[in-house]
Amino acid sequence: MHKLIVVFGLVTIVGIACCAQTTIQGTLMTPKGETVMYANIAIKGSFEGGSSNAEGAFSFVSSRKGEQIIMVSCLGYEPVEMVIFLNVTIVQLNITLEPSVSEIEPVYITAGSFEASEEKRTVIMRSTDIGTTAGALGNIIGAIETLPGTQNTGVSNGLFVRGGSGSESKIIIDEMPVQNPYYSPVPDIKQRGRFDPFMFSGIIFSSGGYSALYGQALSSTLVLKSKGLADSTNTGGGIHMYGANIFHTHRWENTSLHTDISYNNFQAYHSLFNINKYNKSPENSGGKIVFRQRISDNGLFKFYSNISKSELGVNFEEISNPNKKYFFSLENENLYINSSYKEYFKDEKWSLFVGFSYSKNKDNAFLDTLNMSEDEALLQSKLILINNSLSYITIKAGSEIQSFDIRGEMDQSEGEIYDLFYAGFVEADWHISQKLVARTGLRYEYSDYLMKWNLAPRFSIAYKIASNSQVSFASGKFYQIPEKEFLYYNDNKYDYENANHYILNYQWMKNKRVFRVELYDKEYKNLIKDIPNLQNRYNNAGTGYARGIEIFWRDQKTIPGADYWISYSYLDTKRDYQDFPVEATPGFTAKHNLSFVYKHWVSLINSMLGFNYSYSSGRPYYNPNRPENEFHKDYTKEYHNLDINISKITVLFKRRAVIYSSLRNVFGNEHIFGYHYLPDGNSRIPVTPVSKRSFFIGLFISTY
Repeated sequence: MHKLIVVFGLVTIVGIACCAQTTIQGTLMTPKGETVMYANIAIKGSFEGGSSNAEGAFSFVSSRKGEQIIMVSCLGYEPVEMVIFLNVTIVQLNITLEPSVSEIEPVYITAGSFEASEEKRTVIMRSTDIGTTAGALGNIIGAIETLPGTQNTGVSNGLFVRGGSGSESKIIIDEMPVQNPYYSPVPDIKQRGRFDPFMFSGIIFSSGGYSALYGQALSSTLVLKSKGLADSTNTGGGIHMYGANIFHTHRWENTSLHTDISYNNFQAYHSLFNINKYNKSPENSGGKIVFRQRISDNGLFKFYSNISKSELGVNFEEISNPNKKYFFSLENENLYINSSYKEYFKDEKWSLFVGFSYSKNKDNAFLDTLNMSEDEALLQSKLILINNSLSYITIKAGSEIQSFDIRGEMDQSEGEIYDLFYAGFVEADWHISQKLVARTGLRYEYSDYLMKWNLAPRFSIAYKIASNSQVSFASGKFYQIPEKEFLYYNDNKYDYENANHYILNYQWMKNKRVFRVELYDKEYKNLIKDIPNLQNRYNNAGTGYARGIEIFWRDQKTIPGADYWISYSYLDTKRDYQDFPVEATPGFTAKHNLSFVYKHWVSLINSMLGFNYSYSSGRPYYNPNRPENEFHKDYTKEYHNLDINISKITVLFKRRAVIYSSLRNVFGNEHIFGYHYLPDGNSRIPVTPVSKRSFFIGLFISTY
């Protein structure tokens, strides 16, 4: 708490004189009078800009004067540049966008460029998608789990992708990997992500074959790109069933500062709906600071800091005695700092990125009388240089350093892990022709703890087969240091776990419709294997594979005011790793996964309606009554879930307000994610969510 007081005390003494500004606002329409949503509008050669909302409207503030060039770009439309004069308080623009003659990218396109990169095999979601997807409740991971390749385990932290565990996916904010992106784990209870989706301008999910700029993830990356300067000065807050928050954003000519304080306590909600799983309902408080400073016309410094404290207590049924409960409690303190500077040089042939981040996470848990604590810190820096002096090639090169220190204690046992990790990378995008582009990359890594290095080549290629469609192929080698629980209390010097990715993709896009189908094969080697009969029981003898097919369809055109997508994934995966007696399918995977998300904007009531239906086939679980060669041969029942939500935009107290409500698991279906067996081998306790249904309602108000 003292840290919060000091930080916010410093914020309050910041004083910078306000300068005259111009508000640039307007609407984007098609020649047929249809609104254009989610377009990017910006002043050329600057970081000033905004995006259009569901009604095609946009508004942002500029401190520039005189003649300027406005640039407008949107997926599926020809880019527009127009000259405006900033010599009045408000500039009103009504811009018409023509449909693109040739649409190449299914996601993010930059004015005629064609790039064979991970973006060819990614789905990019905006913060509005996160906020309006039913069931996500503003949780980034909840929304990403509606996309192909993902698994909703229901009870475990992490992003589970294409047969990979939650630890095999990496979350990255402004090029910097995040060490603790979720609230601390609790047995059989899935925790939310720590970060607000509305602080990001781009959310890029790669389910495999990602860029050489990133590493230490066997399965996937989720790259979050934060916003630039705030549009305007704004004050607001929200109140909901769990708690409240208040924020203030101030915008000067070249500077913006955002502060936010929040508090959440689930006690009232649990009492109202008679949820008795907790003996201490989750309670957390936190604050964040977002600072932006324009250093030059093409240079921007970003600083983000988030501090939080949380605690909870849970009652669990004791497996040996179902009539007895045992108590688990957890206290967590977390600090995260991310700062970066990016400069586009005047000749626009070079750009430089320099980033720094620091995270500190401390957990103190009790399981009845057993005390468990963990204290970890990560300090890292990263540098990226980009050169596009030649029209047919773009080169990216850089390096990163990480210092990782973790100390754990369980009862009377202690352990410590310290690692200095180095990485270097180079990557080139080759524009071979208007229809053919390739990317080659190479990444080098060295771990001081493992005392080993690796070299990871990456390759991808894309070919445009028609004006609206293309095929692409990607392959690469990906390494990861074993999970920390295997590094504790063990004198073995492990090797890197690794996976080879092979991906074949076809995609078609036209008139706000996207279709894609993807085949993939992933081969695991050097996974951690537990062999009890050996003196040093853990080694890198584990293997595995994951292969499958994924289909994705998104349509923002057919139904006026509607946006929907359908995702289907088929997964075939097995592993012989950790304590598996034989090669078997992991318990966190399902063979079939289906998601249908539908959102509809109703202008008459100024509201967004939505629902999300999810289906998964049964997941394997351990049955002690079966012989070892039938390990994980039993399956839970199928998973069916329907979530609905509605968000209404209105005006309260002469301020813009949003009323949001949602209901999860509308039909109250019983969701079982596995079983805990009693010592007799016959009786068992199902692993289920905290409650069958959950309800949320909140009110959010701002002056803007």
